[in-house]
Order: sequence, then structure tokens, then C-alpha cells
Amino acid sequence: MKGNDRDRAIIERMIKYYDDISLLMKQYGGNFQRYIEDISFQYSCGMCLIQIGELAGRISEDTAKSAPDIAWRAIKAMRNVHTHDYGNIDYTVVWDTLKNDIPVLKRRLTCIRYNQRIQIQSHGENFTWTKTTTIISGGQ
Repeated sequence: MKGNDRDRAIIERMIKYYDDISLLMKQYGGNFQRYIEDISFQYSCGMCLIQIGELAGRISEDTAKSAPDIAWRAIKAMRNVHTHDYGNIDYTVVWDTLKNDIPVLKRRLTCIRYNQRIQIQSHGENFTWTKTTTIISGGQ
């Protein structure tokens, strides 16, 4: 599999896990108190975050460099905490990630996947995807 095809497949899998988190948030009512009290909700979202982090570690260096606004290291770090240090998870931080960062990251990865430019608003800041990702799209 060529590098750009490999990265495209990885990004598509990451987007699928973002969709799974969105479904879980709807299924459980998107409520923090329910998240804190329901271990199934925590474990389900945690497994998605583990998979996303694992996949982020497989993205090629060229693709990662083409998207410097994505916190690749932080995504992998979240995976490592869920995998290796589960007893020390700060559920407030995880919840913020689930509610605020996941939707933005999904849109950013979709931009990379389809080589688009769109404006995204998150946490009161505007981000505009301005890089064309020729690594993913195979060049222009």
C-alpha cells in the first residue's frame, strides 16, 4: 500500500472512531454526570480514544507535518494514559476532549482526507485549514 493510501486508510479509521464517540454521546445523553457514574460509557469512549491514539501513531511523518495544527502527540498521550495508567485518568479532561476536541478533530481529519479548506470554530478560536495535503491526495 502506498504511503498516501495508507494514511488515507488510517484517517478513515480514525474518523470512524470519532463517529462512534458521537454515537455514544447521543446514546448516553451527552451528560457529564452520567459519564462519571456509568462505567460502560467511560469504557466505551476510552476504547475509542485508545484506538484513535494508536492510529495517530501510525500516521506518516509527512502527513503529520502537513497538519501541524493537529496535536498528534497529545492524541497519542491520551491513548497512553488510557492504556497504561488507567487509574490516574482525569475524567474532566477526558470529558472536555470528548465534547469539544473530538468534533473539531473529526472535521480537521475530514479536511485532510478530502483535501479541502474549511473554517472551524473551537473554544472561541477560529481555525482555517489552509494546507493542501498532497501526501494524502496523491499530489496535484
